[in-house]
Amino acid sequence: MNFNKPTFEKKGLKFDKDRMLTYSQLSCPLDCRYCFVDDMNFNHKKGVSYLTEEQFELIEKLPEEIKLIMLGCDTEFFQNRRQSIEILERLAESKRDISVITKLPLSPEFIERLKEINSKLAQNGNLMAFSISLTGLKSAKFWEPRVPSPEKRIETLRSAHNAGIKSMVALRPLLPAVPVSELEDIIKQTKDYCVGYYSGPLYLKDLDDELLGDRSQLKIEELQPHWMPEGNKFHKIEKPGQMEELITLIENHGKPLFEGAADGINYIKSNEEPRT
Repeated sequence: MNFNKPTFEKKGLKFDKDRMLTYSQLSCPLDCRYCFVDDMNFNHKKGVSYLTEEQFELIEKLPEEIKLIMLGCDTEFFQNRRQSIEILERLAESKRDISVITKLPLSPEFIERLKEINSKLAQNGNLMAFSISLTGLKSAKFWEPRVPSPEKRIETLRSAHNAGIKSMVALRPLLPAVPVSELEDIIKQTKDYCVGYYSGPLYLKDLDDELLGDRSQLKIEELQPHWMPEGNKFHKIEKPGQMEELITLIENHGKPLFEGAADGINYIKSNEEPRT
C-alpha cells in the first residue's frame, strides 16, 4: 500500500490487509463486562460523531487496495439510529464493501432502511455484511447486563435475513466460562438466518478473577492485537480446546466458521449467484 498509513491511523482509521477498521472515540452505552474499549489509549466520550468530517475526508483518499470498511470496532454503531443511517448512506458512495455489527434489536422499518443501502451498494458490485453479536443465552445477563436479550437480537437477525441482507453471527468474544451446550443452543436458534459464524478470543487489560475463574485452565498471552491501534497491549485469553469444539458444532449444523467478518464477506462474494 503506497500511502501514508500513520496519518490515517492517528485519526482512528486502522488498516489490516485490505480492510480498514474505524475507531470512533464514541463511548459505548452497553457496559459489557468483557469490553476492552475503556482500556484503550483513546479518549472515549459521549455526544461525539461516530465518524468525523476529517475521517470522512481521509476515507475519500483511500487507495483502491482497501476493499472493506469495518464499522463499530470500538463502540455500538447503531446507538444513534439516525446518524448510523446517514453514515452508511455516505459510505455507500465509496464503492467498497461495508461490515456492521450490533448487539441492539432493530425494528423492521429500520431493517428496510438497511436493505435500501444494501441495494445501493449492490449497484457497484459491493455489499453490506450485517452481524449480530451473541456470546451466550442464559449467561448473557451476567456478561451483558445492559444489552437487550439474545432473543431480541435473534429476531433482528431473522428480519435482516428475510430482507435479503447477508447476515452473520459473531460469537465473539468466545468466553471460557460459557459451556459448549449454550454455544450449541445459539447455533440451533440462528443457523437458519445467517450465512455463517465467526469468533475470536477474549481480550482483557487486567486479569479479573471474577470474570476468569480458575486461571490454571486457561491460556493467557499478553500482546498487541493486530487489529487495534498501536500502543494497546492486552491479555489474550483462551480455553484450550474450546475453539475446536465450536468448529465441530458449527460444522455439524452445516454452516461455515469464518476467521472474521472479512473472511465471511469473501465467502459470500465467492458463493453469490451471477447477476443476469
